[in-house]
Amino acid sequence: MTTQPAQWLEQVAKRFDKAATTYTQFNKTQHLFAQRLAQRAHSQSLGVCLDLGCGPGSETPLLLQQSSRYVGVDPALGMLTQAAKLYSQVEFKQGSAESIPVRDAEFDTVFANFSLQWCPDLCKVAHELFRVTKASGHVLMNTLLEGTFAELIEVYARVDRHQHTIAYASPATVQAQLQQAGFMVETDEVVYTEYFDTFETLLRHIKGVGASQTPQQGRGLMTPTRWRQLNDAYEEKRTEKGLPLTWKVLEITLTKSKLY
Repeated sequence: MTTQPAQWLEQVAKRFDKAATTYTQFNKTQHLFAQRLAQRAHSQSLGVCLDLGCGPGSETPLLLQQSSRYVGVDPALGMLTQAAKLYSQVEFKQGSAESIPVRDAEFDTVFANFSLQWCPDLCKVAHELFRVTKASGHVLMNTLLEGTFAELIEVYARVDRHQHTIAYASPATVQAQLQQAGFMVETDEVVYTEYFDTFETLLRHIKGVGASQTPQQGRGLMTPTRWRQLNDAYEEKRTEKGLPLTWKVLEITLTKSKLY
């Protein structure tokens, strides 16, 4: 990654700011995996819960009903503004996963739904997660793996040599970085494919949830010729269900030992 981490995170926050008003229109997949993530909890109550990367409050109702106290944190002010409009009595804070603006050992559960693949230094994030989690507490998180959006990556590669998605990690890399922080790690891999009627709809969906950012984004204009080449290449992948877009997800439960 050529962009410096601080600059990269600022770019990501700006991208999600732009998506703040459209996010809930396109986040069906994110909500599906949030429900799966909540089911990984070791008990019915999440206790004091941190929603890390809370966005516009999409999963706030789900977590509120299982928590004794809820705090939402997100780096994008636009997302937090939307969340505060919907849940005025809930505590929201602006901050990043690399420097979470909360006290040490404050939370029984940290919930992070598709928010950590944007972080350039997962080791640093893992240590922050360890810091804010209580002894015997848990982190329920997921992240995207290499192979995510494989169809889109292949199609773009036919047209140019630029990177159009972030570089997703392997399961082994993610697990090793999380274990270094001191957590016990449980993981499950899930492959999920959704389908779209048109290439334009597919791209609008990705952009609508803010997932179109890469460090090198902006190289090359989308000319009519280039658009036609991309559209025609993706049409070759059409099935009876439509145009496929594959997500490879690592679902993770982290446990902090009661000895800490």
